[in-house]
Amino acid sequence: MSKSTCTVTINGQKIKANVGDTLIDAGLGGRLVIPHDCCSGQCETCRVRVLSGEIDDLGTREKDTVLGCLAVLEGDAEISYDPVPIVKTTKGTVESIRRIKDDYLEVRIRTGRPVTWLAGQYLRATFAGFPPRDYSPTTPLNLDAEQDVIVFHIKVYPDSVVSSKLGKEIGVGHSVKLRGPFGNAFLRRQPQPILLTSTGTGFAPIWSIAVAASMGQPGREIRVIAGARTREGLYMRDAVRWLQARNVPITLTASDGDNDTVLTERPHELAGPLTSDHVIYSAGAPAHVEAMRTIARAAGATFHADPFYVAEEDKGLAALAGSLLRKARAPFSSATTAG
Repeated sequence: MSKSTCTVTINGQKIKANVGDTLIDAGLGGRLVIPHDCCSGQCETCRVRVLSGEIDDLGTREKDTVLGCLAVLEGDAEISYDPVPIVKTTKGTVESIRRIKDDYLEVRIRTGRPVTWLAGQYLRATFAGFPPRDYSPTTPLNLDAEQDVIVFHIKVYPDSVVSSKLGKEIGVGHSVKLRGPFGNAFLRRQPQPILLTSTGTGFAPIWSIAVAASMGQPGREIRVIAGARTREGLYMRDAVRWLQARNVPITLTASDGDNDTVLTERPHELAGPLTSDHVIYSAGAPAHVEAMRTIARAAGATFHADPFYVAEEDKGLAALAGSLLRKARAPFSSATTAG
């Protein structure tokens, strides 16, 4: 007769659980909250490290990690996860909306109290009167960071539910609620070389990681690849200059690149030789993130994913856009949370 209960040890704390429980449910049963958000296997906030024991990873394993929302207990096990800031809800107001390139905005939110987040995490922003959207807070492109100010890079999609209203119905002084942080693709203090890759506004978390690693982990090898469908989508020129001044190699790529300052390959095609020592962070279109995941798995590298998915209300618009893009044979997926 198979055992129906087991013991799971989470960050050193033993908890009684049922065989078949997901790791998140097992933790909650013992009043221990494993960081999580979507619980559908997309956000990767709940990725945990398996130290020992019997766990069915249900296809979510990356090296010694699994997703706690999907992986289930088959018997006694021990897992751990990295400490992260506590999820909180904070009120704020829109302080400024600045166009940084065609269809790309920098939105600054002044908060009533500090919002703690790790480079690479994301927040859920709810502009009053509009549905919530997930955006990655980032370092300002000109590095003029202020305490109690959260900076987002947002791609504007015509007729979208939220992004198309920025600077119109959503203006300076508009109330905002921020909840988070979420996400597992945050910078760790490690000696291994980092490869950072992005498409579109996936550059926002990648830029914050690059700045934090460059300034806080001197001597660590860092390489950045940033892609867009066209050169008009490469909105990060100020960031490029800063990285180059600090001797951090950055490669830009777009379908209409000149193969001089901007290449034409897709970002994952420029990853180059990788080893199991590499730590890879990839953000942006899900197709790009999955392509990088495949490359990381083949190399045995550590991989952190931050895929940007289409908001539910904008899926019809995204499907239409995707159909048009397929006809035009555009190189990158249109998926994003910035609708």
